[in-house]
Order: sequence, then structure tokens, then C-alpha cells
Amino acid sequence: MNRISSFFIFCSGAITSILRRTPTEYIKYQGIGATIFFTGIFSALSAGYAIYTVFNSYIISFLFALLWGMMIFNLDRYIVSGMRKKQNFLKELTMAVPRIILAVFIGIVIATPLELKLFESEIQAEIAMMQQETYHAQDDLLAARYEGETNKIENKINAINDQLLKADQDRVRLQDEAIAEADGTGGSKIRNMGSIYKLKMAAADKADKDYIALSEKLTPQMDSLKLILASIKGEQTTDKMGLERAQLTGFASRMKALHRLSAKEEAIYFTGLFLTILFLLIECAPILVKLISERTPYDQRLDMLENAYHLANLKEVTLSKLATDAKIQFETKTAGYRISEMINAENELFAHALRKEKESMMNENQGWFQLIRKKRIFDF
Repeated sequence: MNRISSFFIFCSGAITSILRRTPTEYIKYQGIGATIFFTGIFSALSAGYAIYTVFNSYIISFLFALLWGMMIFNLDRYIVSGMRKKQNFLKELTMAVPRIILAVFIGIVIATPLELKLFESEIQAEIAMMQQETYHAQDDLLAARYEGETNKIENKINAINDQLLKADQDRVRLQDEAIAEADGTGGSKIRNMGSIYKLKMAAADKADKDYIALSEKLTPQMDSLKLILASIKGEQTTDKMGLERAQLTGFASRMKALHRLSAKEEAIYFTGLFLTILFLLIECAPILVKLISERTPYDQRLDMLENAYHLANLKEVTLSKLATDAKIQFETKTAGYRISEMINAENELFAHALRKEKESMMNENQGWFQLIRKKRIFDF
């Protein structure tokens, strides 16, 4: 067995000492190990690309990709090696469901950054549109901020212009009527410069003077309003020039662009879906292979080894428990015997002391009445 085969078997999590006794299982576990290894490679590539879009650093991306790839590799290896082929398929399926769910999430995590790389050019174009939309939204907000004030000043300017225009129209109309009266083209249709002409000409002169007076009064106001309006529009222009186009280069922006593209383009949606399904199948393949395959000599030998360890452990635990129970029983009985002997010895000493006291009292000719008074009669 060459080094590559040994490495793939290591990746599969198989026990080499057992596998040597079941040579027919080499190809199966080599394939499982290769799948786990390449899944780790893909996860490292996807994680490295995702981190590069955030930090834009090859060193950070490489270190994180290496760490992430090793973690996914170790996790897959643990998931597959933890699968045990038993006699009950439903029990095996129940044990496999959490592992399959975890594998599904790992597959999605691996596939998403690779989708971003696969559709990179389309995503860049969509991000440019998103930047334009963001810029226009900011421009609209800026315009709305100045709109109320500028409309108010423009309305005042328009009102002044309307007054001046109306006064000018009245002046011109009256002048035209006076001239028409003079040359006979209007009014009385008599060509002369009589009293009617003089009246019309006086009205025209008055309208002209009113227009001049009104113009002298309103023109400074209009000029002042125009200066204010120009100042406001200058501030608006300055603020607009200060607007920066949003730099949507982060991971979240790319994900949003991919989502928008998937919603608009069926080709991108189905391509991304099939790519995700592909990685889900790759990630779940080792688990499904071990789940649907029959028990093999490797599984049987593994069961024998585990049962041997289990029986040895059970024997050791049982013997240890029996020894502990015997020791406890011995300590209990010896402790009880010691306590009993100590009680007997104390009783003998107490009885001996009482006899001594009785003899002493009798020798001193103390009768039973004194013993009763001292309440010692009950001690004999």
C-alpha cells in the first residue's frame, strides 16, 4: 500500500490495524477518505475567497483558509468515522440524521463562496447598479432636504415677477391704446390727438410711472431672494459633490447582488442551485455510503474489538465492585465487633466499680436506707 492510499485511509478515519485483516475494504475507505480530503480542499478555497473579499489580504485569507479547511476536514472525518454499521437500519438512520443535517450545512457553507467566484463578473455588474441606486437615493434625499426652502424662495421670486409682468403688460396696453387713438387705428377710429388721446396718454404715463416705482421697489427684493437662492443651491451643489459613491465590495454586498441576480436570471438561479446540490451530495456521500452499505468484515472486526474492550471493561468494573463490596462488608463486621467488645469491656469496668463502691459502703456500716437516699440501690 503506497503513501497516497495510506493517507486517504487515514482521512477516512478507518483503523489501519483492522483494515489490514480485511483487504477487500481498502478501495471503499480510500474513496471515502479521498472525498473527505477534497471536501476539505474545497472548503478551504471557498473560505479563503470569502475572507479575501472582506480583508483583501492574501496572508489573512491563506491562514484562515488553512484553518477552516482543517476544521472541516477533521469534522467530516469524525462524522464518518463515528458511523457504525449495526443490525438495525432504523437505529442507524436515527443516528445518521444529525450527521446528515450537519453535513448539509457544511455543504451550503462551502458552496456559497464558490458561487460568488463563479458568477464574479455578473456580480460586479450588479454591484455597479447597486452603487448607482445608492448614489441616486442619496441624491434624492439631499434634494428633498433643500427642496422646501428653495421652493419657498422660488415662489416668492415668481410672485414678484408676476407683479412686474402684470404692471408691464398694463403699461404697454395703455400705451398701445393711446397710440391707436392718435393714428385712428383704435378707440374712436378718428385720427387726431384730441381729448380722448390725452386721457389715454395720461393713463399710459401713470401706468409707466407705477411700473417704474413698482420695479424700483420689488427689484431689490427679487435680487436679494436670488442671492439667497443661489447660496442655497451652491450649498446643495457642494453637498452633492461631497457625496461618495458607496463602495459595495464586502461579502454581504456580494451575497445581496447574487440574490438579486438569482431573482432576475433563472440561469443563474438554477446554476447556483445545482452547484449547491452537488456539494451537498459530495458532503453527504461518505455518510450515505456507510448508511446504505451492508455490514462488511471491517464492521464485524470492529464490533469484535469494541465488544472485547467492553467485556474487559465490564469484567474489571465488576471485579472492582466485588472487591469494594467485600472490603466494605469486612470493615462493617469488624467495626461492629470492635464496638461490641468495647461496650462489653465498659460494662465490666462499670460493674466492677459498682461492686467496689458497694463493698466500701457496707464496710462503713451504711444501711440500705442510705443507699436508697443516694439512689444507688438501683445500680445493683
